Amino acid sequence: MGKAPLITIVGVPNTGKSTLFNRLLGKNKALVHARPGMTRDIFRMPLEINGRQYRLQDSGGFFEDGEDLTRDINQRIFNETERSDLVIFLLDGRRDLLGFEKDLFLTLRKTGVPILAVANKIDHPQGTLSADSHYSLGVDLLLISAEHNLGMDTLIEEIESRLADRAPAVGEADPPETRITLVGKPNVGKSSLVNGLLREKRVIVSPLPGTTRDSIDLDLTISGRRYVLVDNAGIRKLQKVREGTESAAVVRAAKNIRLADIVVFVLDASRKIDHNDLFIARKVIASAKPVVVACNKWDMVQGERTAQDVLRGLQERFQQFYFAPFLLTSAETGKNLNTLIQRIQAVQSLIHGGVKTARLNQIVRESVSGKRLMLESGRPFRPKYSVLESTRPFFIRFFAGREGRLRRADEIYLKKRIVKQLGMEGIPIFFNIVG
Repeated sequence: MGKAPLITIVGVPNTGKSTLFNRLLGKNKALVHARPGMTRDIFRMPLEINGRQYRLQDSGGFFEDGEDLTRDINQRIFNETERSDLVIFLLDGRRDLLGFEKDLFLTLRKTGVPILAVANKIDHPQGTLSADSHYSLGVDLLLISAEHNLGMDTLIEEIESRLADRAPAVGEADPPETRITLVGKPNVGKSSLVNGLLREKRVIVSPLPGTTRDSIDLDLTISGRRYVLVDNAGIRKLQKVREGTESAAVVRAAKNIRLADIVVFVLDASRKIDHNDLFIARKVIASAKPVVVACNKWDMVQGERTAQDVLRGLQERFQQFYFAPFLLTSAETGKNLNTLIQRIQAVQSLIHGGVKTARLNQIVRESVSGKRLMLESGRPFRPKYSVLESTRPFFIRFFAGREGRLRRADEIYLKKRIVKQLGMEGIPIFFNIVG
């Protein structure tokens, strides 16, 4: 087993970083838009080249202005380049080299990380630069067109020549990390929670809703276990998205729920629940993923409400999460961040551990004994035997002499009993009743 080398694509806005990222992956994963600067955060995916495993990162474009948000973006990219095994420094080959680009390249070279200089958007058959200023960098340039798939074979060969001897074969790389996806509406504090869990500032935090435009993958290791924290753009109902550039990222955030191993559903405990929160809750429930509910911004709750009052009110509004732990958190003060990690670890253990059949049947017998549970057909539910069909999601098959579904109230009762007795808090359970 070994860790796959990390490749990071960097450059100023609108050089085609996300297009190159997608071309190398062979799939449309990064957010691509004609407007410069739409990728604001780090986005990583596994990359396979000729049977070898790598990790590829797209990054937010370096900006020259000195605004606070820009400084955050630039510093984060510098941090990621220092963690990398290879940097692809991407230039726009259709225009002159910018003075800021040259300064940036020279600064990155001082970090000691190997840099591969690539001029993109060389779309004409001659394959030459429109301007000679790029050669002032003093390095050999690879000329490509990521959009039209020109020069990509040469780029891949160069990547292999530098990293193939360090890249594990597919199947021999370290096992995939548990993916923890944080979702919620804009400005509930998802990025602040991520930074708090990482104990360092790795994602942009801004009072402006919608600062996170794409999903962001970040490594986290706890007690030897490896995780990927995925921060997402705030999800809104599409009809409420006014800025066209935001809609693609919002759709992708919803899709990332389905790719997650564990979902952290983030609410703002200091504000009233609205239709957007309920809309996201339905998306999370439909995914059938394990869930931890983080009731964030507890430090901003005003009035005389106790913690118990706040939690009780939220649990009543989100009764569909009867199986999930609700935690009052504060990224600002660090309240319950360790508990959030512990809950995530417990859910991960349950996913991999499974359930013993004998214990499951004992709990079912005790739960139905002396209680009249009914199917929707009006017939009594008398399970003879039960087995665990799968753990992703958790499906329990009951052999009950007849097919059907339990009445809603009886189904919730039995699921709550099983979750409590098996210590499966956070994991949704589904029933399959057969004859």
